[in-house]
Amino acid sequence: MTSAHRAPAVNARRLVADGQALPSTEELRVGAPARGELRIRAAYSMVSPGTELHYLDRSARTGERFPLGYCSSGVVDAVGPDAPGFAQGDRVIAMSWGEAVHGDVITVPYRLCKRVPDGTDLADAVVANLAATAVHAVDRAELSAEDETVVVGAGMVGLLVAQVAAARGSRTTITDVRPARLRAAAELGLAARDGGVLTEDGGPSSAAGPSPAGGRCVFLCGAGDASATVADAARWAARAPGRPRLVGVGRFAAHIDFSVELGNLDIRYAARCGAGYRDPSYARGLTDVTAPPGEGTVTENLGRALGLVSSGHVRADRMGLPRLPFQGAASAYTELRERPAHPTVLFVYEPPGTEDTW
Repeated sequence: MTSAHRAPAVNARRLVADGQALPSTEELRVGAPARGELRIRAAYSMVSPGTELHYLDRSARTGERFPLGYCSSGVVDAVGPDAPGFAQGDRVIAMSWGEAVHGDVITVPYRLCKRVPDGTDLADAVVANLAATAVHAVDRAELSAEDETVVVGAGMVGLLVAQVAAARGSRTTITDVRPARLRAAAELGLAARDGGVLTEDGGPSSAAGPSPAGGRCVFLCGAGDASATVADAARWAARAPGRPRLVGVGRFAAHIDFSVELGNLDIRYAARCGAGYRDPSYARGLTDVTAPPGEGTVTENLGRALGLVSSGHVRADRMGLPRLPFQGAASAYTELRERPAHPTVLFVYEPPGTEDTW
């Protein structure tokens, strides 16, 4: 493998939010990886629309500057000291805000990377980075096979949460007010309904047979004002045995009237993708973290998500994700603001080994 002190610096490009509505491309030099890091030649990166549009808007409003992206896949070209389990030439996924960015060469802590199994396409594997958030959300819900699940919002996170919930054996329905977004759900074999499915006199159960013996869980994966959706979800979830649960995953706002009419209801929020994320010391192997019972570390969740992709329980190839050359990446954000039928896009990079060194 290429050791850190022998790895030459390389010329690279990355996308940044720089005070405008659309990102710009900057050139930079990427040096040898430091302790606990890998340097990766990217093959693909995936946009996380909710997070990245949020930061583009924030940058346009405040002038702050952010490198964009946190989901990448590619090939290791240099291994820093104390980064066990990796070697030059390994195909990997990499996740980390500010590190696994949209760029052709990235440097990422090794605990936020996973080797991709032979036979799994890097274009499919990159989806596992965001699927780790879905794995964490389903853990937070304490979901079981006896539960009935509704996922509100058929964006990228919603489609992934629905697939992970279905893989747990839970009967799962996904809903969205935009019928075009539900086409991907149909391709994935998920039960789907457009419009307001969470109603007093009918919901997913009324169309799919009697409710399971377990409880009901609603994952809120949309954006904007979700006050009415939360109220409908609470009423729907309460009409079944077991403890009703609402689990927030997306960026949304809601007003909740807490009263006895709400009943016994668990409201939870699933932030990010597991214990240790955004902890630089853990990510580089300098310290350890312990996840709460029933949950996993970010490293474990990345591995579980990648396993779901490799086993076919998460079907990235059926999600209708356009692949765009990195050179034209900025224009993709304009389209994503309009919420097209496809939930996100992949950026494609030149094959490893074609870049010049400095």
